[in-house]
Amino acid sequence: MRFESRNNAEHAAYEDLHRAHLQDAIASCLHFLEDGNNCREIPPHYHDFIEIIYGVRGTFSASLSNRDFEVHEGDMLLINVNEVHAFHHFEPCEYYCLQFDPAIFFSSSTYSTGAKYILPFLMSNFRAPDNETSYSIFASREELSETRIPEYILDYHNEFSKQDPGYELAVRADIYRVFLWYLRRMEEKGISLSATASIRTEDMDRLKKVLDYIHENYMHPIHAEDMAKMCNMSYSYFSRFFRHSLGQTFSDYLLYVRLSEAEKLLMTSTRSISQIALDCGFSTSSYFITQFKKHRHTTPKQLKQKIMSSDSERT
Repeated sequence: MRFESRNNAEHAAYEDLHRAHLQDAIASCLHFLEDGNNCREIPPHYHDFIEIIYGVRGTFSASLSNRDFEVHEGDMLLINVNEVHAFHHFEPCEYYCLQFDPAIFFSSSTYSTGAKYILPFLMSNFRAPDNETSYSIFASREELSETRIPEYILDYHNEFSKQDPGYELAVRADIYRVFLWYLRRMEEKGISLSATASIRTEDMDRLKKVLDYIHENYMHPIHAEDMAKMCNMSYSYFSRFFRHSLGQTFSDYLLYVRLSEAEKLLMTSTRSISQIALDCGFSTSSYFITQFKKHRHTTPKQLKQKIMSSDSERT
C-alpha cells in the first residue's frame, strides 16, 4: 500500500478539517467497522492538523509517505502536520481518531515557552537527522502500557464526547500531556526538537521574534513588509520563509491570532461586536464578521447568544 510522498501532488489530496464541529480546533471521534462490513480504504491525504490514531479493537494498516504500520488494539499512531497518510481497515475494527491544531501551543500566554519545541515539529518539510524518519511516530501497546498515554487518550475522547462544562480545558490538558511524552520519546531516540540540525538557530530566533511581535501587537496594523525588515529579509523571501516554517501565510496566521483573541472576548466580555473587532485589529466590523463566519462557521452574534443562553441555563 506504499505510495509516493506528498511532493507528488496527484497521489494525495488535501483534507480540510476546519469543519463546524471542530470547536477551537480540537476534535475526537470513534471510527469503527462492524462485523460483516467490507474492508474500507481511505486514500492518501494530508492536512494541517495533528492526528492521533489509537486502536480500540481489531486491526487496520496505515501507510505514511515513507513507512507502513499495522495498528492493533492499544497501539497509537501520531501523524504529523502535512504528513501524507492512508488507511486500510479490516473488520471488525474500532479506533479513536483525535485531531488538533498545533497552533493551540501558540496561545498568547504560553507559546513563547514552548516555541523552541513546537516550531521544528511544525516545520514538517524537514526530516529527522537520518533523513528517513519523519516526526510522525508509532507506539506499540507494550510501550504505552508503561505510561499514562492510554488514560490521557481515553479522557480526551470522553471529555470531547460529553462536552461537560470546562471540557475544553480538560482536552487541552490531555493534549499537553501526550505531547510532552512525545517530545521526551523523540529525545530518547536522539531526535531533538529543541535543537534539530535541520533548522538554523538564526531562523528560529527570527521566527520567534516575529511571533512575539504579532502576539503583542495584533490589535494594531501589522504588515509583512515591516516584519521582513525586522528579520533583515526581502519581502518575497520572508513570505516564503514564514509559509515554509508554519505551513500558512503571514496574513493567515495574523488573522488566526486576531480571530482567536476576538473569540475570547466574545465569550468573556460585554463589549459590543464592533468594539471587539477594533480591539482585535480588524479594520471594520463587517470584515470581522465575514472572516469570523468563514473560519468559525458561525457569526459573532450567534456565538454571543449561545454563550448567554448557556449561562442562563446554568442559573
